[in-house]
Amino acid sequence: MNIRTPFASIIRRRSQQRATHASPLRVRSFGIMIATALWATQASPLLAQCPGCQINFGCTVAPAYPTLCPLQPANATSGQPYSADITFWMPVNFDDPGTGFNVDFLQMTITGVTGLPFGLEIETNDPLGIYYPQQNQFGCARICGTPLGAGTFTVTISIIAQVEYSGFIINAPQQFPITLVVLPGSGGNSGFSFTPTNGCGSAEVQFTALIDGAPDPTTYAWDFGNGNTGSDALPPAQTYGSPGTYTVSLQTTIGGYVLDVVTLSGVNDNWCGDVEEPDIFGCTGSPDLYFVLTDGGGGTYTSSSGSDSGSETWTGLGLVLNNPPYSIAFYDEDPISQDDILGTLNIPIGTVGNLPFNIAGGTFGSIDISLQTQQLFNDTDTVVVYPVPEIVLAYDTAAAEICAGDTTLVSYTWYNNGDTVPMANGPCVNANAPGLWWSTGTNGFGCFGVSDTVVVCPSLAIYYDAGVLFVDDVFDAYAWTFDGVTLPNNDQPFAFSQGDGLYAITGTTAYGCVVTDTFTLSTLGIAAVEPTTPTLLVYPVPNDGNFMVQARGLTSSQVMLRVLDTSGKEVFAERCSLVAGSISVRVGLRGTTIGRYLVLVEDGTERHLTRAIVVTN
Repeated sequence: MNIRTPFASIIRRRSQQRATHASPLRVRSFGIMIATALWATQASPLLAQCPGCQINFGCTVAPAYPTLCPLQPANATSGQPYSADITFWMPVNFDDPGTGFNVDFLQMTITGVTGLPFGLEIETNDPLGIYYPQQNQFGCARICGTPLGAGTFTVTISIIAQVEYSGFIINAPQQFPITLVVLPGSGGNSGFSFTPTNGCGSAEVQFTALIDGAPDPTTYAWDFGNGNTGSDALPPAQTYGSPGTYTVSLQTTIGGYVLDVVTLSGVNDNWCGDVEEPDIFGCTGSPDLYFVLTDGGGGTYTSSSGSDSGSETWTGLGLVLNNPPYSIAFYDEDPISQDDILGTLNIPIGTVGNLPFNIAGGTFGSIDISLQTQQLFNDTDTVVVYPVPEIVLAYDTAAAEICAGDTTLVSYTWYNNGDTVPMANGPCVNANAPGLWWSTGTNGFGCFGVSDTVVVCPSLAIYYDAGVLFVDDVFDAYAWTFDGVTLPNNDQPFAFSQGDGLYAITGTTAYGCVVTDTFTLSTLGIAAVEPTTPTLLVYPVPNDGNFMVQARGLTSSQVMLRVLDTSGKEVFAERCSLVAGSISVRVGLRGTTIGRYLVLVEDGTERHLTRAIVVTN
């Protein structure tokens, strides 16, 4: 993509200098958007450690114009390594789209860069950052590193571009902003993940446990580092309300149901009647008891056998029940005949404690199951909350300069009455216009802050000319007094003289300024002489298209006020009524072209009053 910003003003100025043989002018407004607009570092490119950028030789456009590929690099992600190559094309000459003039591109020099996120740096393929398009039209740069914080960064690049037009060498300093987006990263370890990993001023973070020992019971013990704890695999989002580094820990426990004790208190008569225990007028002897534990996969565990007893207890078993379902079958061991089954118990899943049973018509007892830790995992990580810039402004009225108290930010943007102030991206700005001033700023972590507001009031000074007192029309309301008495129709930026005395005016703006000035008019000793020819007053000059026209000494009842441009085209016309031989008209030319205009007052058939004015903006 290429950028086309006409720089006709430079060429016109140079043409005027050549015509008038004026000395060369260092121009401060330049319309070529040089292709280095993405070079951004807070240190010199010499200090960067990002070598090896690759040039994209397809980065050209037709018709020729300085071009950058791409205009915006790929998004970075906080906490992850990043690298992006940028190619710029600097044609040896090209036509300026604003004037059609052909200029030669001689040299480009990087003079400074600000606004790169912490953790990223840049290196150009020329160690000094100086390029000569007449020798090589291509260059490149590599941005690399690991950004620490997420956010949208405005990176400002300062360069000097040297071009030649019609024999004149023009060194044009310029600043160019680009936008680099760093996305929030996701943190984590083997035990848990979380996002985002950081925030500005505060952060709301979602955590997820990653270890699940199912079907074995798994428990979680969170300490979020903000005073909260939790026990869920997916706990509620956690708020970190102030800047700092918070340590988060999670203990994940995988437990197991363990069969500890089996107690057989009595059995049915199924053991009776075989060779070992014959039934002769009743059962003879007692059973030899044991049990078989079977898991869900068919695996078995066989206990030790008792000896000639109708009850038995097995302790200290420690059998982990980690492959359910489980059953336990009780037997009478017979050396010769087949073992006698005395009953089978299906062990309930997920139950702990002492569980009594009574099965198979008389086999009864209990089992003891406990929950014991089988595996334990401890994981920690950190959440970082970066401070939001607190931008407090200080206004130096003597120097007419406003400065931010925090001078460590990587970028600043200044505003006057809501409009962005061009070429102002440092911690201080020249308050060269009245109104409301404020700033925004971004630190290297991507945190954005807004300053307080400074009110700069316009100056107020009374001028006198030909019986009229007037001020620059920069206030929203006016109030005139003469010797302490309010003048009639006093709400204009001018007042007609009432004679010698003390005049005062108070100007008020919509943004709260109230400014007063006084003027002592003294004409003692000066004879009053009525003008024999009409007089004309136009003010202020120069102006922004709004100005006052006052004429005195007119005689005709048919007075026409006209404003003409330098080609003779009429841009304003109004028929005026005389009041005591005078007219006072407010003219508005907003929307007209900046330049010089003529004020013409037609007094009847005569056209004898003209005055040049200049509209500056």
